[in-house]
Amino acid sequence: MESDLTEEQLFHRLEELRIERENHENLSELKPHNCDDHKELRIRHFGGGKHYVFQCQVCGWQRGQSLKREKALQLNDGKEPALFDESIEPKRDEVRQKAFEASRAMYEEERQIQALIHGWSLADFESTYKEEQQKLERANSKLSELLEEFEAEFGEEKVLSSLISQTVKRKKRRYAERKEGTDRFTSEKELKSWLLGNLQEDFHIYNEVSGIHLAENVTARIDFIFYPKSHLIENGFVTEPFGVEVKYFKQEDGFTHKTSRGIWQTISYNDCQFEINGKKFKTKFCLLFSNLSFAAESALVKNLGYEWENDQIEWSGMIHVANHARVGTLSINGDKKCCSGWGIRFAGGTYFVRTPSEEGPTYRLSNPDTINKVRVGNF
Repeated sequence: MESDLTEEQLFHRLEELRIERENHENLSELKPHNCDDHKELRIRHFGGGKHYVFQCQVCGWQRGQSLKREKALQLNDGKEPALFDESIEPKRDEVRQKAFEASRAMYEEERQIQALIHGWSLADFESTYKEEQQKLERANSKLSELLEEFEAEFGEEKVLSSLISQTVKRKKRRYAERKEGTDRFTSEKELKSWLLGNLQEDFHIYNEVSGIHLAENVTARIDFIFYPKSHLIENGFVTEPFGVEVKYFKQEDGFTHKTSRGIWQTISYNDCQFEINGKKFKTKFCLLFSNLSFAAESALVKNLGYEWENDQIEWSGMIHVANHARVGTLSINGDKKCCSGWGIRFAGGTYFVRTPSEEGPTYRLSNPDTINKVRVGNF
């Protein structure tokens, strides 16, 4: 890792690594699978005999016991199955090993970058980290002893109640500090103005586009239709229009009610036909743009430690459901005063990003599958 890189270049590389990890984690070879969805009849020779077995075509494992020949032929339309493929498992093991090595290399590079950003050598960085971990282990050990004494005297329920109370108290204090230090948006109007002022360099933007919901035959109007400009298309951006719905969510009040309605509204636009200049079309995908598109405001989504209330988890769950309906989020690097980049992200991964550099903005197609998968019925 070069040590003469600027801080901006280092942060830029960290963003690239984050996207690479996302794509890496979404490799089909690394995802868990259900062997029953991929098993096929095969003939396997072992123990001096010929056996009819099911083999998973993803991991190569045999699934279940041998079948009688008559049953196997009946299941295979009277045809002899192909031979058991002994190469699947070692090939998959090789791919997984390479994936593990790639993951380790990305982690190592990230540690080096973090060390450079802090102005440390890698050895100093690792030494400091190790020392902090040791202190934390000693502190946790003391806390555990105190809790055991507490539980012995007052019981488990009192311990849990006290822990929740202390957690809430500290999270409320940190939350108040964040609120005080964040320059927040106040309305959808302000968000729309920001969007128009900061993304017209990259997109043709059409405001308040009317359409009709094809299933319900009712009129609809989306806040914006975006179409990529030529420099994005040259970098792999799809040559189709997509929708952007703008919402303002107040983190302190009615969060779940408002976010769920906003996401469902955005989902519904993917089932609409819109019209611009006499041309009718459907959107390739839709994005939700909100004050939560900014990291500082997203950090104000509540998770104060109550067992029954965690808006962060609810928001994450809704975004994962929206992903299945080709709805993602437009995330912003920066704040309301300065946009240093943007990303089109889905729960399943990142589609496309713009990041800054000394030579000007750079554009990168990350994972085209995030907008191309069709999820209907059992997928």
